[in-house]
Amino acid sequence: MLWTLACGMFGALSMATANASNFDTVFAPTAPLLIAQENMDDLFEGSAPAKPGPTTPSKPAAAPVNPATTPAESAPTAQKSATDAGSMDDLFDKATPDQATPAKSAPMPEVATPTAPTITPEVATPEAPSAPTVAKTEPKPAIKVSGFVQNELAYTYAGREHFSKFKTLSKVRINGRFNERVSWQVGGHLQYDPLYELDDFYPRRVEHDQKVDGYLDETFVDIDAGAWDIRLGRQHIVWGEMVGLFFADVVSALDLREFVLPDFDLIRIPQWAARAEYYHDDFHLEFIYIPYMTIDDLGKFGSEFFPFQIQLPPGVQAVFRNDRTPDDLGSDMGAGARASYLKEGWDVSLFYYTSPDKTAAFQRQIDLGPIPTLTFKPIHDRIHQIGSTVAKDFGSFVFKAEAIETANRLISVTDLADPDGLARSNELRYVLGVDWAGETGHNANFQFFQTWLQEHKPTMISKEVETGASIFLTTTSWHHDIKPEILWIRSLDRNEWLLETKVTWNFATNWRGVLGADIFDGPPTGVLGQFDSTDRVYWELRYSF
Repeated sequence: MLWTLACGMFGALSMATANASNFDTVFAPTAPLLIAQENMDDLFEGSAPAKPGPTTPSKPAAAPVNPATTPAESAPTAQKSATDAGSMDDLFDKATPDQATPAKSAPMPEVATPTAPTITPEVATPEAPSAPTVAKTEPKPAIKVSGFVQNELAYTYAGREHFSKFKTLSKVRINGRFNERVSWQVGGHLQYDPLYELDDFYPRRVEHDQKVDGYLDETFVDIDAGAWDIRLGRQHIVWGEMVGLFFADVVSALDLREFVLPDFDLIRIPQWAARAEYYHDDFHLEFIYIPYMTIDDLGKFGSEFFPFQIQLPPGVQAVFRNDRTPDDLGSDMGAGARASYLKEGWDVSLFYYTSPDKTAAFQRQIDLGPIPTLTFKPIHDRIHQIGSTVAKDFGSFVFKAEAIETANRLISVTDLADPDGLARSNELRYVLGVDWAGETGHNANFQFFQTWLQEHKPTMISKEVETGASIFLTTTSWHHDIKPEILWIRSLDRNEWLLETKVTWNFATNWRGVLGADIFDGPPTGVLGQFDSTDRVYWELRYSF
């Protein structure tokens, strides 16, 4: 049974770098994960101004020196709202003068004119020597380096107690400009966790996957072509506007090796894409093309948060092949378009997107040998998605809604008589949300969401309609440098929930510390309940530059 926390939270069962010939023992669900992350610009304090977001109708003037870095992907209204925030921490932060008129001069006194004219001989005035001509030298393009280094320590106190991570990660990006219209960025991500060398708690396949990891982060060229902005390269494309949940965010891939517990800015994985955006008054249009897909990264079986929802009969084992990224540049491409319009404070967008599903479905094979074995092969069939977002600022609160219809999504079934363990269904997901900001620094976000499988079968791991809700609370009333946060996500269909709590302290320039706890509860076959034995406390220390 699969609850739709965030409308099918765990269909993200893909291994981004796997070889189909290798096998790991595992089974995983296919309902899509819905927890969202913050914009990458919030990773780098003091960076260049963000490029206008896809829902911002009016295109601002280009910065003369620093290039735009990561686009701020959502701006539902003219007044700053929670959807403009790049992170959970930023979520609730709250005519040209006339030219001077010269003073009127006093009239000159009258002077008597002599009767006899005075004749003055003409004298040639020598011309002042002209200043030597100095050739103008164009300033060299500015190069800006920014990023952060962060250490993370977590201790799992539920079940078998152990240290679950001691990771150091860094993100670096370099921004520059070729000229006034063309800028560029190169980004990188690198992390190392020595815990896998100090402790044998995890299988070797998990150590190989998570001890050292690095990838090319957002790396692109930006071209200012008047009313059009063009971005070519590895980039984040964020179409959703909700807080903490993925619905309309159908493009970016996710790193789910720690479920949804890390900072929201660390889960999104950029796509290789070409993007063109057009701005005219209150209208914004966007086209994207992805020749080579990046898919969700789930990790390896045996890791701390690898999902295993199905309880197999006694004597039956399950294995699955490692995930394989779609690599046919023709048939495996992704493409889409999005249009938004701002009218009387209502920001409304419509979009269409098609691609191989970045969330893997697991095709099942049954071997009735001496040891009955179920083998699962991750596949990424093409899907078509059409959706809409709506946002309206009412002053003290902001209303938001998103809906997305997915055609022919593959859903896992539990019926062993089914040949491949999969069934197709159209899927509708929607979410309604309200952001409220109080004058005393208290802020809240409330969201209600559902998933409806329109061709539901009783053997599917998800119900026909799955319902959930979330509450996010934070305040700055204690101290402007100290911010507590609480996020509670609850299934309304069964007794399972996730509670995330943390306190962030910006204790010095460029330094921040975090203390937190993540607590799960629910049945072992639930999306959240399966992690009931992974409750943990943690700390983080970040230096930004």
